[in-house]
Amino acid sequence: MRPRHLLGAGLGLLLLWGCGGVWTVGPACAQAPDRGAEPVLARFEEARALAVDPRGRLYVADAGRDVVAMFEADGTRRDVLGGTGTRPGEFDTPSAIDPTNGQVLLVADTYNGRVQRFSMEGQYLESLPVGRTEGRAGPEWTVQDGRGGTLVQGDGRPIGVVQDDEGAVFVLDARDRRVWKWSDGGRSQSLVSGRGGRLQNPVALAPGPDRRLYVADAGREAVLIYDAFGTFRRRVAGLAPANIQALAVHRGRLWIVCAHRVLVWDRSEGVVAEHTVDLGEPLVDVAAYQDRVYLLTETRLLRRPAW
Repeated sequence: MRPRHLLGAGLGLLLLWGCGGVWTVGPACAQAPDRGAEPVLARFEEARALAVDPRGRLYVADAGRDVVAMFEADGTRRDVLGGTGTRPGEFDTPSAIDPTNGQVLLVADTYNGRVQRFSMEGQYLESLPVGRTEGRAGPEWTVQDGRGGTLVQGDGRPIGVVQDDEGAVFVLDARDRRVWKWSDGGRSQSLVSGRGGRLQNPVALAPGPDRRLYVADAGREAVLIYDAFGTFRRRVAGLAPANIQALAVHRGRLWIVCAHRVLVWDRSEGVVAEHTVDLGEPLVDVAAYQDRVYLLTETRLLRRPAW
């Protein structure tokens, strides 16, 4: 087990690259305190990540209890996955989740060094070790029955996981400071390890438009852009303090979740909005569904009308 602490430092400066030029936050961006948040939907010990599936169901990774909590859109609790441990279906600091294809739920099980896959009904399916395991460095999806057997663990520290439309899984490994990619056939490769695109202190991962991959790197004070093959496209250095907590994509736009604001970036227009959020504690993550926005802090889940 490990001491409880937040993974990922704050990201100092931010500048985003839009098609054909550099985009900055200017006076045209909306900047108003968030006073539309509704009563608290749920409470947590140490929430790390929030996601919503195509049917509007919510998923929160609570590292304080080593569980993933599942909710209906109105905040009604559906189920709780996990609990502290190393067995299949148990967690040690779940730090990222991806239910966005509506068929499987991926959970970055950070201090167990693996990504676990569940059905949308919460049934454990298989595990993927991140990093080296038992002297080998060729990670593969490993099927288990959930009742015992050989533990699936690697020495990596996955803090981000996303799946693209073609079934490829991308995992952000904080220990080795790299991005791993697994094809839908189980083949793996290490991405984002070349000289120009080397990571120093990655804190967040998101799929972008046109099969781009965005990585927030606190050590380089930038959001870095790669293609799906790991080719480094551009280092985009900073403009203003950001303290990035998470990255997300909603309707083709990149959302940069900071401690007290959310920047919305469009690939053709640049930063189109800046929403200041004052909830009495820093934001951890944000998710959107239809006409609602869900706001997650370390201890609370709230809902508000869409911006």
